[in-house]
Amino acid sequence: MKKIFTVGLILFIPIWLMAQGPISFGPKMGWNSNKLTTDFTSYIEDMRDGVQGGLFFSIYMDKFYIQPEAYISLRRGVLDANIGDPLNAATTVSVNQSVTLTTVNIPMLLGYKLIDLKLIRFRVWGGPVASYVLNKKYVLSINGDNESSRIMRDDFKDATWGAQIGGGIDLLFLTLDVGYEFGLEDFLSIRSMDDFSFRNNMMFISLGWRLF
Repeated sequence: MKKIFTVGLILFIPIWLMAQGPISFGPKMGWNSNKLTTDFTSYIEDMRDGVQGGLFFSIYMDKFYIQPEAYISLRRGVLDANIGDPLNAATTVSVNQSVTLTTVNIPMLLGYKLIDLKLIRFRVWGGPVASYVLNKKYVLSINGDNESSRIMRDDFKDATWGAQIGGGIDLLFLTLDVGYEFGLEDFLSIRSMDDFSFRNNMMFISLGWRLF
């Protein structure tokens, strides 16, 4: 048992020392929960789970640090509503819209170390994020009928801007972050529905491994 502990300690110390340097790099995986938002108040916004994974690169400058990241994210969201039928005011129309996006996200984060105890650090951070759409799936259902053909390819934007804020903990060579992303632009604006627009807001938790 002592030999196993000694070998583990010998392997661990170089990794921990590298994680304390001014530059860090490593993989990052996480879970996200997305919510589609719109200015049409009758819609019920339902959250859906997704996943994300990629790489981060940190440059520390005393209390501050810069951290660009790049990761692929699967985002899903649903909107439901019962709205008045424009052809018959006495009836309502059931509308369901679901979106699944696969995006490449590139945040550029500025962070600040609130507490630095060497073995453990507490951080806050924020910054802009650019999102590029790799794949998209949109389904529009009206009274149970598929009306997705109303959506044109040009209704989707290929790239949008957002903003992220959050906080994190570094424990030895592991890094845990909890954050929220605000969509600053509409990623979908449906011209055939009077420019009906969507934005995507997202809460996420990610776990990273500092390789150096």
